[in-house]
Amino acid sequence: MSMAYLSGYLLITFICVCFISSLLFSRVSVKYIDKHMEKDSVSPPSWDKGIGASASFYVLTILFNKYRIKNKLFDARFIANHTRPIDRVITAAHFVSATGMAISLSIVSYYQSN
Repeated sequence: MSMAYLSGYLLITFICVCFISSLLFSRVSVKYIDKHMEKDSVSPPSWDKGIGASASFYVLTILFNKYRIKNKLFDARFIANHTRPIDRVITAAHFVSATGMAISLSIVSYYQSN
């Protein structure tokens, strides 16, 4: 099996996993975290009105300690406090699949151009 076919199959797999994990993350994890943040009288990001733009910030905050600071967009310290172990698993699956999808797409595009 050539690298082009393998990358194509990996791309399809990563697209499916990324779609499922992004749905789970936005519907389950983000809603849970936002609900618990409101209980602590910390409002969720006001600039995100339902389109899910804050999900990428939540992913980085949950996975990497470096992003758990208070910044202008939102207070990331509270996000890490309210994450459950299942949220970390969904977040890791989303991050790995999105990264793998980008890499696979690059490889497939390279082979398509040749």
